[in-house]
Amino acid sequence: MPERRAVGWILLGLGAALLLTVAPAEAKRQRPRGPLVGHVSPTSAVIWFYTGQRAGVRVFYRTAEAPKTAAKAVVMPAGAAGPLTARVTLPDLTPDTAYVYRVVFQGKTEEAWTGAFRTAPRTGSPTKFRFAVSSCMKHDHDFQDAWLRLLETKPDFQLLLGDNVYADSTVRGVLWDHYLRMRGVWQFASVVRNVPTYAMWDDHDYAGDNRGGEVRRKVQVLDVFREVWANPSAGTPGVPGAFFKLSRGDVDFFVLDGRYHRSRLEAPNGPRKRMIGDGQFRWFSQAIRASKARFKVIASGSTIEVEGEDTWVKYKFELERIWRLIRDEKIGGVIWVSGDLHEGQLETFPKARTGFYDLTEVISSGIANSRDHEFAIMDFDTTVKDPTCHIQVLDGHGKLVEERTLRCSALQVRLGR
Repeated sequence: MPERRAVGWILLGLGAALLLTVAPAEAKRQRPRGPLVGHVSPTSAVIWFYTGQRAGVRVFYRTAEAPKTAAKAVVMPAGAAGPLTARVTLPDLTPDTAYVYRVVFQGKTEEAWTGAFRTAPRTGSPTKFRFAVSSCMKHDHDFQDAWLRLLETKPDFQLLLGDNVYADSTVRGVLWDHYLRMRGVWQFASVVRNVPTYAMWDDHDYAGDNRGGEVRRKVQVLDVFREVWANPSAGTPGVPGAFFKLSRGDVDFFVLDGRYHRSRLEAPNGPRKRMIGDGQFRWFSQAIRASKARFKVIASGSTIEVEGEDTWVKYKFELERIWRLIRDEKIGGVIWVSGDLHEGQLETFPKARTGFYDLTEVISSGIANSRDHEFAIMDFDTTVKDPTCHIQVLDGHGKLVEERTLRCSALQVRLGR
């Protein structure tokens, strides 16, 4: 259910509300937030930093083995990602290499403004990497140490699959306030400054409980989403939304936006009801057909069918045309990843139902808004003859809840068997 917590500083009258809609940070200035490592490619990395005032910053970076004197500097101008936010791309990096960096703001730096990351291997190359996935987090939740357990697993990057804040609003100032409060949680901040972070929204960081394409101010919500995250892209020039594709060696990730184009939940479950919309489906179908990756991870905030209300099975036409695409185009190596449930678990949809092969769904949810604070770790190894993906669901204390190993050879379309 939507969080109805009052936010006093946006209820000061019509003038204040208008100001927040345009430039929330100026109405309520906050201390710096970040840094956050965003999209990391084989040769570049994006660093995000909230300054809290109209001022730029400098980023010094070097390989982890290089002496401090070898550090290069890049200026991050204020306003590059939002009203009082700086963002920069570190260029000319070496693939599959560890880097360290530090942010200097107003002539000083802090330990909390330093971090590290590893660049991606060359696209299409065999590789080994660890990927973390989680969802559902509140800045005021009473247990945030699951983030430290996630950091201890040393993932190469992470994907947040929605309810990344519980703003339940389309007002720009409310959204920014919730994001900045979440970035102020030190455990979460420790992760995002050291683990490249990608994000997709779900209902509570989009507009409210179970909301979809009917939201009137969704363009404004999308603007904020682009400002606070540093994904490789958001939508296409012809199709708006938050969806994007990500590659890591010879593993591709297709991160779907199940909100911006979604039909109303109460609409009849028939051929006109959409979860991602026709434009996004065309983008997805072209991208996954063109993929040569050994594994293809399809990610979205909503589960396929667990807890039934706000799920893909309520949009049966869309789910079945994705499954039909996989079957007809003989697309191998598909794994489905989702969140929302406030619980972590592994689901299996057998070949008799999907029409292609047994499909595993990794549900990872509730890292900072649930009883057990669960998240998932996925280890890919495509350097071996039969590439593998080892999946672990962990709770907030690091205890193993469930695990499974998938082999690429078992994720191939063999019709007629």
